[in-house]
Amino acid sequence: MDDLLIKRGTCHVFGDNVPLDEGFIPFSFAIGRETRPEVLIPHLFKSLDPGFAERVAPGDIVIGGAQFACGKTHVQGFIAMVALNLGIVCTSMPFKAMRRAIAQGLPVLTGLEQPVSFAKTGDMVEVNYATGRVANLSTGEVLDCPPMPPVLQPIIRQGGTQGYLRHWLESHPEMAEPFSPDCVPSFSRIVDIAVKTKHAS
Repeated sequence: MDDLLIKRGTCHVFGDNVPLDEGFIPFSFAIGRETRPEVLIPHLFKSLDPGFAERVAPGDIVIGGAQFACGKTHVQGFIAMVALNLGIVCTSMPFKAMRRAIAQGLPVLTGLEQPVSFAKTGDMVEVNYATGRVANLSTGEVLDCPPMPPVLQPIIRQGGTQGYLRHWLESHPEMAEPFSPDCVPSFSRIVDIAVKTKHAS
C-alpha cells in the first residue's frame, strides 16, 4: 500500500515486557553503534523467534503486549524494522521508546488489549494507524484502538523526523540557509508533546 499509515501483512506476535536490547536485537549492536540495516535485519527478534528474519516480509505487522520496547532506548531494532517497512501494534510502549520509534519513521499503535487472543503469528492483519482500526483478516475480528495523534502522522508519512524536517525546509527554502540549530530542539519538542499527550489519554 502507498499510504505508510495503512499496512497489510502477516503478523508476528510477541508478549509483554519485550526489551529493545536482547529482545528486539542483541545489545552488542547498540554498543557498536551499528546502523546499517543489512547488518541489523538478520538479528531482529532472533532471541525470541530464531526464524523471524527468514519469514518476515516488507509490510508485516509486529504485535506486542504491555511495555513493548522497554529498557534502554537504543534504536537499532527500530532501524531494522523501518528498513523492512514494518509496523507495530501493542498494548503499551514506554514514552521514550515511542518517541524514538516515531522519529525513525516507524508507525506505532498502542491500546490493543489481549494481543495474544486477538491474533497468532501467521495471521493476516490490516492496520490503519490514522483511524486506529486493526483487522485480523484471517479470523474476521476487528478492534478499534486510539489512533495515532494527527500531529505525528505526517512524520511517519515523511519517513521520520529527518525526512519531515527535510520536507519542511524544501517547502520553506528561505529557512534553509542560514540554518538555525534552534529548529531541531523545537521540532523534537513537538514530537515529545504529541507522544506525551497520547500516553496521558
